[in-house]
Amino acid sequence: MIQVLAYHQKVFDYFKSQPKTWDFFAAAKTKEEQLAEYKTELLKNTYKFNAENDPLIFDLLQQAKEKLDLQALSVQIYQAQNSEEINASIIYLHQEAHIVLSGSIRQLLGEQELLAVLAHELTHVKLYTLLEGQIEVADRIITAIANNYNSEPAYYETARLFKLYTEIFCDRGAYIVLGETGPVITSLIKTATGLQQVSAESYLQQADEIFSADASTRATAFSHPENFIRARAIQLWHLQKEAAEPEIIRMIEGVCTIDQLDLFKQQELLKLTKEFLDLYLKPAWFRSSLVNSHAGQFFANFSRNEEAVLTTAFRDKIETAHSSVKDYFGYLMLDFALLDPDLEEVPFGWAYQFSEDLALKEVFDVLVKKELKLSDKKLQQHKMSALAAFQGVKEGEGEQVYEG
Repeated sequence: MIQVLAYHQKVFDYFKSQPKTWDFFAAAKTKEEQLAEYKTELLKNTYKFNAENDPLIFDLLQQAKEKLDLQALSVQIYQAQNSEEINASIIYLHQEAHIVLSGSIRQLLGEQELLAVLAHELTHVKLYTLLEGQIEVADRIITAIANNYNSEPAYYETARLFKLYTEIFCDRGAYIVLGETGPVITSLIKTATGLQQVSAESYLQQADEIFSADASTRATAFSHPENFIRARAIQLWHLQKEAAEPEIIRMIEGVCTIDQLDLFKQQELLKLTKEFLDLYLKPAWFRSSLVNSHAGQFFANFSRNEEAVLTTAFRDKIETAHSSVKDYFGYLMLDFALLDPDLEEVPFGWAYQFSEDLALKEVFDVLVKKELKLSDKKLQQHKMSALAAFQGVKEGEGEQVYEG
């Protein structure tokens, strides 16, 4: 049966480890009067389907409920009034689900495509029932924090990715109900374009063309991944199941810029920064009070890892990072190189050497040239002088950052 995705699990684990926040949101339940008010407003602005007059849609609904093991769920279906947008949405309140169709979606979709849409919407509820309903709590927490304008951007990005993965999860629910990807994909295309005849195979070829042209393509939308990504993701999952997860994750998350880090990549960058400073500030001559104090602004009670050595794994992390992250580490080197005038040119010489070791040479050279306003010739003179100063400093064996 369908299982919670790794990203949902990470968000759940993150907030579950914060008891005060978790308990507050876990205790917040929808009141009966709130549910009654919502249902009344819904009735005012929709047409409510019933099984007697619309047996087909309720037969499809029952099929989806059985395949998703949601037989006990109470579900009502409505058609929105005065809405031209072709869409479907679901609200899950107080153990009741309300699916709202809008635009000409019923007329546009074939029977299997309509089943795919209903199954997709019901899978939202399925997600909320997993882990004893605690995924729903995690969703409310990250959404509430992200919607607060005082929150850090990392919360917004985490909420965005949570939503994108939710749609990927729900597409899988639709696939499980139908047993094939075709109607899942064509329902996406039809609702997005309004076309009556489309081909899933052609659209998958179109998606492959996009990734052939740019393998780094990733989802950029807020609530739903782009349809070509969703189509490719469900097809990959159909063909490879769990083996497809790394490629699907790459399509959703990609290589992040430094201003698009979620909570987890923010933690990864923090860890990478500490490892970077452990290496860069390891030499004994680089331990002046000014340097130590400045390092303490990055990490409270900063202390060096005396066992730190430059590994291939660490170098690879830097080398494969986004250009904005490389710039960040370039500025970090420049910041410390300029910090203590008593150290003269030695820190710059070490920075030039270290940047080359980490495949950051071009990045660092550009930053130095820009920030110190140097010509190409002056940059080379500056580099030669600084490297000479650095090479004139003797370092003990324990100060070395290289393996072996």
